Amino acid sequence: MAEIWYLPIDTESIEGMEAQYERNLRDAIELLELTPARWECGTDEFPALKTGNPIVDDSGYIYVILRVSGDEVSAYEDKRWKPGWYKSSLTIVGFEKNLRKKPK
Repeated sequence: MAEIWYLPIDTESIEGMEAQYERNLRDAIELLELTPARWECGTDEFPALKTGNPIVDDSGYIYVILRVSGDEVSAYEDKRWKPGWYKSSLTIVGFEKNLRKKPK
């Protein structure tokens, strides 16, 4: 299952944290309105969340991010997707609206 995470902008690791949701890749892509171009990094890395802009980096912004395993990607029919982290442009509110439209 693909993992959906709410990660504050100052997060540097997910150690000790748990994903907010797990969905199959097709549903996660739809819920997060993702494309393969939103790939940030591989699963063995952690995505850079800070922007370098102190106003944004100190804002407390929370990203909605998808983590996809190699097994999940290999079972998916669209081969443009690769394992790793994908950063959604949706806010938590936007994602939760989509989730209410399409519950598990």
